[in-house]
Amino acid sequence: MIWGNLGISLNMLSIFFVSFCLTMILVSGAIPLISSQLHRFTAKAKLGILWSIGLLPWLVGLACVGVLLLSGMGLGSKTWISSFAHWHHLYQFELFSWHGASLVVFCAALFGVYLVKLIAVVKTNTQLQQLKFFMENPSSTQGLYIVESEQLQAFTSGFFRPRSYITRGLLEHLTQQDLSIVAHHELAHAQMRDPLRKLTFALVVAFFPRAITKQLVDVFSLAIEQAADESVLHTVNDETLISKTIVTVSRLSNPFPTANTQISSCLFAAHPLTLRIRYLLSENKGQSFPILLLFLFAIVLIILSSASVDLLHHAFERLFAH
Repeated sequence: MIWGNLGISLNMLSIFFVSFCLTMILVSGAIPLISSQLHRFTAKAKLGILWSIGLLPWLVGLACVGVLLLSGMGLGSKTWISSFAHWHHLYQFELFSWHGASLVVFCAALFGVYLVKLIAVVKTNTQLQQLKFFMENPSSTQGLYIVESEQLQAFTSGFFRPRSYITRGLLEHLTQQDLSIVAHHELAHAQMRDPLRKLTFALVVAFFPRAITKQLVDVFSLAIEQAADESVLHTVNDETLISKTIVTVSRLSNPFPTANTQISSCLFAAHPLTLRIRYLLSENKGQSFPILLLFLFAIVLIILSSASVDLLHHAFERLFAH
């Protein structure tokens, strides 16, 4: 039995774990509905919605800890909080119980998932350093570093100091106008540090079921590409010309690795052409970020999670008595 501040801390972690899992289940159930409505929003709003979905389990877990902590410490004993959410014996933690087992599982999963991601990051960084090594005197055109390769590709890579690249093979196939569009697109990725954003988002949603994680990462990558396409309009005010370049580069670049296998890079030609061009040519890019709706959704999740944690607590207590 562990008492005192350490007992409180371990109970808080246990509350967070249970709430995190419950919220993830609830959010996963809502994702099909949310995905079917994403086309109604701008690329910027899509990114905001996806960040909200990914962060909800973490934020709701923290909020649930706060609610149950207030109730358990007596600060909410005479309020409505304790009527639906409370946690017994907050000051004591039984290590050899379902609380302890759940913490071990959660910590092991957290360590395992992020270790795999860390290895992938190190591997990517090593590949990028090798690329820079073979470019001791790199030439550039319109801000793009030229890679002496016959492959046909343009991409942006690097987490904290991203660089945009184009291969010699692709460069020789592009007109000056096409090159300008590709350059503005890739430099937009570098300016927004999109490789780092993609990696961070992948880490945030890593605990969702694998199929849902893949879906979220794919949609996030597509929204990033749509935002970069849209940014080109600030300098090349011709949607048709930009669309033509996207089609040209995509046809030249295939078959090459897609965004599904390149979380740490932004590839110019790696997403469904129809969705990118349809968004680019549409006069109305969509609705803005639905802040009120997502706020209400978060409040509902906090209430459901806080109440359900106590119910699960009692259920497990009956199955596995301390």
